[in-house]
Amino acid sequence: MSGIGTLGELWVIDYFSKNLKMATYLPFKDKGIDFIATKGEKFFQIQVKTSKLQKDKYFWFDLYKSKLIFNASTFYVFVCAVLPRRSFMGKKRNFIVIPSLKLKEWIEKDRLITKKGDSNCYNIFIYPDSEKKQWVFRNKGKEIDLTDYWNNYYPFE
Repeated sequence: MSGIGTLGELWVIDYFSKNLKMATYLPFKDKGIDFIATKGEKFFQIQVKTSKLQKDKYFWFDLYKSKLIFNASTFYVFVCAVLPRRSFMGKKRNFIVIPSLKLKEWIEKDRLITKKGDSNCYNIFIYPDSEKKQWVFRNKGKEIDLTDYWNNYYPFE
């Protein structure tokens, strides 16, 4: 983990701690989970993926099959990074929060695409649409509307 990935993790941990009032814990070894968050009797495993805007069009993330964890308490947070003093689509933080079981469903229904030449890696391209205030996954003819997952912290409340 380095650079932009570290920043993304720190932004998410900071947000969970301050805004969601959750305790956060870092594992000794990162094996597909970046941190654990707890609130009351509930606990959540969080994996953070971070990208800057690519070619002024999309955010690009890689998910590795061999590291994916699927259960009701695991969530993937895709950080669509902008500089701290800037906003993008009217927000300072743009986190796409997706339950791992939803990712599993999309994989089983063949809605996510693996990287050419690497069947262990899913290429996740998230396209923002500023006019429509919409976030969409697109890759090789597949499309998923992710707008409902944009800054959606409901599962943690």
